[in-house]
Amino acid sequence: MRLQPQCLQLDSVLQTVSVLEAVIRRSFGPDGGQVLFTRDTGQTLLTRHGTRILTALRVEHPLARMVVECVRRHSSVTGDGSKTFVLLLASLLREIQKHTRKARQEGAGAKRLAGALLDFGLDELSDVITVGVAPHGSSLSDPHTPGQTDTHTLCRLLSAFLHTRISPTHAEIISRLTCELLSHWSCHGDFINEHFPALHTAVSGFPIGCSRLLEGQVIHADFSTPLPLCDHGPIRALAVTEPLEPSLLIGGTVLEVGGANRGIESVCVRLGRGLDSVCVILQHLGVSLLLSSVRQSEAVLAAVGRYGVCVLECVCEDDLTLFSVISGALPVSDWAVIGQEHVATVTFCRPLVLGAHRFVNVGFPKTEDRGRPHSLVVCGLTEGQTEQSVCAVRDALHMLHTTWGPKHRTRATERMARADVMEPCCVISVGGTFEFLLHHTLLQRKHGHTHSVTHRHTHTPSHTSTHTLSHTDTHTPSHTGTHTLSNADTHTLSHLDDPTVSEMLAEALLSVPRQIYSHNPRRYLEAHAHTLSCIRNHGIFPDPPEMSAVLAADGSNMVQADTGSGSMFGSGVKEMSVWSSSGSSSGVESVSCKYQLILAVLQCLRSLLSVDTVLHANSSHTLAHTCQREEEEEDDD
Repeated sequence: MRLQPQCLQLDSVLQTVSVLEAVIRRSFGPDGGQVLFTRDTGQTLLTRHGTRILTALRVEHPLARMVVECVRRHSSVTGDGSKTFVLLLASLLREIQKHTRKARQEGAGAKRLAGALLDFGLDELSDVITVGVAPHGSSLSDPHTPGQTDTHTLCRLLSAFLHTRISPTHAEIISRLTCELLSHWSCHGDFINEHFPALHTAVSGFPIGCSRLLEGQVIHADFSTPLPLCDHGPIRALAVTEPLEPSLLIGGTVLEVGGANRGIESVCVRLGRGLDSVCVILQHLGVSLLLSSVRQSEAVLAAVGRYGVCVLECVCEDDLTLFSVISGALPVSDWAVIGQEHVATVTFCRPLVLGAHRFVNVGFPKTEDRGRPHSLVVCGLTEGQTEQSVCAVRDALHMLHTTWGPKHRTRATERMARADVMEPCCVISVGGTFEFLLHHTLLQRKHGHTHSVTHRHTHTPSHTSTHTLSHTDTHTPSHTGTHTLSNADTHTLSHLDDPTVSEMLAEALLSVPRQIYSHNPRRYLEAHAHTLSCIRNHGIFPDPPEMSAVLAADGSNMVQADTGSGSMFGSGVKEMSVWSSSGSSSGVESVSCKYQLILAVLQCLRSLLSVDTVLHANSSHTLAHTCQREEEEEDDD
């Protein structure tokens, strides 16, 4: 096998990532368009989903494949940020290139900076976001009902998320249906995320406006018996995973018969009696619906039909699992033991026709813990459009799972046992608000670190060990620590003496809002200035008792501040909002997803810059050369 080594330089890595960046830029942000892919088979793919775009490219370069795989893994977990991932990665590579050229250490310097960035992300990023970003956001939890989700904020979060995946018209319909689905399930997002394959049905050939919610569960199978059930309930059902009729030919078993006819007849009689006894048990339990994951024999269908039992055959594992979880009944795997714990109660059972398919719709009684179960029917004119909408909903559920996830504790937080960790359910306005705030906070950290070093060299050691000045003002009141990083925090948390890491990450973050406002650069300047104005206003008026307004970029888009019931860190913390490129500031995005995104980018950056050489194995040439040599040897013989 011939190996062709290729030494990698920082420029080549950046060039590879820049090619991917150029592709996804066209569909980035609220003003981004859709990308049309055509395949050799004649099929077309029209999408805005970053992961689908990158995977459809079928890249061959090994570094590009590494980036696409990192994006795919991150998107499969959080469902969010594939396009921002590539933008931020390319921007960080440019920042590293700029700093290494100044130091004239492109090879070792790039690896060192990538490692320092990853260490900073793992050790300190969560604390920086908690102090500098989260106070300007709001909570997804309902301030009036502890433990419940604020429906209005949830709809804003889903709408903003889906607008980056599908067209605006489709996003409004899917967002509304997803919010209704979560409300019917009492906002059990984790449960819906886990059982989503059984909770949705994709129907092609109909406009997306035909999408709707159906009460109960859709069983993706049809009746196998000609006897339909009554529409009214209650109906007692049984889920089985084994054939009702025992098999004559079981592996390792020998069947002995005494005579040619009498033995076979006696065996058939015994089997018939066993089948009748099972049917009698079903009748005694009042079972009139049988859900089977396997195909039953004709004898079984005829026998249970005489007892008035309807059968659904070949029910998929996802549907049977969801049915058992909702009903609380255990599926039967051994016919020798059938009890009341295996019997479920459904409120209705009726046939359902969706397009060219026939299904069965069953309903369940309402419960306090899960509400009233509903299923989602997603329609689309083509299979690709329907699949795209389904993927958008699934990604939205992944995003909600990350948003509702546990608190983020870094290694530095655990060492110092600090309580101000990043809270879950924190959301912040779209339009670059997160990036602007984190950019400002990181620059504060950089200047604060420099000021702390100067202060340490100009004062006695005993004094500096007990007191550290804030970099903004030596007489700043203590309440301003809610919105700015003090040197006490940064000096205690920091394990790096070089403030270059904070500066690099801060500058790279601005690539995201620059691309959001790329169609109107003036909006970018206004939004950035508006963010700084809001930060100053928060510092001057830390705890206003009355409702106030946050000044928008043009002075007309006023956003009322929260009185404190729904804030993340007590009263008086206002949710800051800036314009999106399309002029809407109503959407929000998850702070936890943003944090996970930055960590994933830093890990991918470290992996890319740790590669020194790529070996290209020309296996096809070797195989052809081997075949040619064998043919020559045969000719010589």
